Amino acid sequence: MSELGVFATSEGITVDVGALVLAAVLLALNGFFVAAEFALLAARRSRIEQLAADGNKRAKSALAGMRELTLMLAGAQLGITMCSLGLGLVAEPAVAAIFEGALGQWFTLSDTWTHIIGFTLALSLVVFLHMVVGEMAPKSWAISHPEDSALKLARLFRLFVRIFRPVIWFMNTIANGVVRLVGVEPQDERAMAHSASDLRLLLDESAGHGGLARTEHELLARSLDLSGLTAADAMTARRDIIAVAADSTADVAAAEAHRTGRSRIVIYRDDLDHVEGFVHAKDLLRLPEGSWPTTQVGTITRNIMVTPEHHGLEDLLLEMRTNRAHITLVVDERGTVVGLVTLEDVLEELIGDFDDESDQRPEDCEPQADGSFKISGGLRADEFEHCVGISLPEGEWQTVAGYVIDAVDEIPAVGARIRTELGEFEVLSMDGYAIERLRVIALRQSE
Repeated sequence: MSELGVFATSEGITVDVGALVLAAVLLALNGFFVAAEFALLAARRSRIEQLAADGNKRAKSALAGMRELTLMLAGAQLGITMCSLGLGLVAEPAVAAIFEGALGQWFTLSDTWTHIIGFTLALSLVVFLHMVVGEMAPKSWAISHPEDSALKLARLFRLFVRIFRPVIWFMNTIANGVVRLVGVEPQDERAMAHSASDLRLLLDESAGHGGLARTEHELLARSLDLSGLTAADAMTARRDIIAVAADSTADVAAAEAHRTGRSRIVIYRDDLDHVEGFVHAKDLLRLPEGSWPTTQVGTITRNIMVTPEHHGLEDLLLEMRTNRAHITLVVDERGTVVGLVTLEDVLEELIGDFDDESDQRPEDCEPQADGSFKISGGLRADEFEHCVGISLPEGEWQTVAGYVIDAVDEIPAVGARIRTELGEFEVLSMDGYAIERLRVIALRQSE
């Protein structure tokens, strides 16, 4: 044994133990930097922030690293590069010497071929160990246990970055300058905000892997869809509003409530564009016995909320809860009443349609045995796609009825069949000039 830790076996094979130990250390350090890099990228920041808020010191260190992500990643790349270069410098000659000695003992080869084969085998072994032990294994561990790996590695990794901070800062500044030359602004932190569409993809992925039950997925997806809807999407159209004149007597309002099953009746003066409020069925029941024929409903009217037709539905839900309101009028930019939204309408957008004891209506979407669908003319484009499985083209219409009317360019009659690029639409019933029910035969079926 020499002073440098170089051994010669009885067969004459030279083994540099010091170089092999140093190679093993460099290999482990390479794995450390790879794991630290992927841990910072894969760890959920919300979870790390929660742990840091609870006083976890390792979480605070990991969170500090996430807040200067580009610097930390540059430090990881510096560490990986230093280890890789050192590994090639130290390990390859030591391993090659072992292979060359073994080849010289076991085979009769020239020095040139012995060196070529030994170098090739040594390089292949070092590259294999570097890729598997120094790269792939730590990467897989960090991705499989992101928060745990971030907590375990953060302190030591930040110590390395702190020591080499000037060098890392200089290289990172040069790299950011190069990135800016191509029109990209570098970010010190990973973007954590997600749009509704991003969250929808995450929900779909979680449901696909069994992480969410079907009902949970549907509820969360509807919650995200709510942010893209307006009051006009959920409203009852003007023509379907149950209303009586302010000078009508209480028995008239009671009759309307009995006929329609509605507990809240809109009260107007002159016409529906001059709404004074609404009257609740309970208000009628509180009147003295026998006073209905002589009491005008205008004298017992409650105030009613008013909202623009393009007002966001999720904001409207919050406002209705805050004001303890169950109905609100929907008006357009000219102040014309275009519809009415109830709290039930908003909740149905969130959790799906449900019927109370007063609801007496056909299903909005009824699949038929022959593959066709009976649908309501008031279905929105997203509801139509969910029902039939095909998308309405983009246009000025908001409902299926609007699409059909635009296609035929007139108000159709009952029994009319309108063929479009989507298939065939048959008008089953009309309510005045409005298409009430349709039968849809999708194109793939009608062919």
